[in-house]
Amino acid sequence: MRPWGQIDSMISLKKFLESENAILCQPNTPVPFKTVQDSGIFLSAWQATLAAIRINSQRVVPAPGSTIDSALARISDELNHAATPEAVHGAERQVDEELTRWADKAQEGQQQSEQTIRELLVAVSEATESTGNRDEKFSREIVALSDRLRAIAGLNNLPTIRRSIIENASALDDTVTRMAEEGRESINRLTSEVAEYQTRLDASERRALIDPLTGLCNRRGFEQQLDMRVQSRRSFSLLVADLNGFKAMNDQHGHVLGDEILRQFATELKGQFLADDTVARWGGDEFVCIVAGPAQEGAARAERIRHWVLGEYKIPADTTTITVKVDAAVGTVAWNGAESGLELFARADKEMYRMKQGAAELV
Repeated sequence: MRPWGQIDSMISLKKFLESENAILCQPNTPVPFKTVQDSGIFLSAWQATLAAIRINSQRVVPAPGSTIDSALARISDELNHAATPEAVHGAERQVDEELTRWADKAQEGQQQSEQTIRELLVAVSEATESTGNRDEKFSREIVALSDRLRAIAGLNNLPTIRRSIIENASALDDTVTRMAEEGRESINRLTSEVAEYQTRLDASERRALIDPLTGLCNRRGFEQQLDMRVQSRRSFSLLVADLNGFKAMNDQHGHVLGDEILRQFATELKGQFLADDTVARWGGDEFVCIVAGPAQEGAARAERIRHWVLGEYKIPADTTTITVKVDAAVGTVAWNGAESGLELFARADKEMYRMKQGAAELV
């Protein structure tokens, strides 16, 4: 809750300013100051008052307070430039409008807060009532059993007492058993719901890390895996592959065929890596791979890509099949044990561009 008494104090201050300005700021009437110094003192007091309102409005209600703060700052600045009676009168009218608007928004915020609290209390009340109803049902049964057990004490026939005790003990056992079963059912139901929500959350998080076009890890998923590799302190290499001439293929055959090239290339690329490796699409026609093991593993994997992944691809298009040649620049570097994932990626990317430049020069 906000200290609404402060709002009343600030509105009272506004009314005081109104009464003073009614005398001092009549339109087209000179302000009755005896000296220029008096005029400066009045202007300073006005601006100090505006500053106090600005500060305290944000303390009382921060959200609307930020709005009135900027408005009053503007009014104060205007008075600095022109402190004529007309300007002071206009400033008084603007302050009145801004305070009224601020009070309305503050009241609206208070009502929304109260409504939220009421809704929360209703929810808690309903949950408590539901639990109470269940417990009350069993409580009535147990009280009834207690009454019957007390009545048994007044019996004189031993067989009758014995039979009544057995019957009531059985009823008590049944009641306790049902209480336990209902409790277990509630716990199991809650556990099942939590497990279902967790499953949905996990699936949603997995989808957020997958590139929808290729089914590989996306950039976010790759960055997570790269950070984990660096933190594990185990040897690995980073491989960056960028398709050559992909834009030209897109321009010539269209984006649908270009997407199919990326899908087929991703499938072939993933087939060259092991379960402990990570294959991802960095973006566009650029792919990144984390290769577990020493530096020679990364170099061997890059060679397999050049031998088995690059080459001709047959892409279905309408009623025919188009054969396209897919080539790529592949850069591979081994983690040096000290650099960050970002530094390692920058080094691998630089190596890939070096390979791309070398291939262009050969052509």
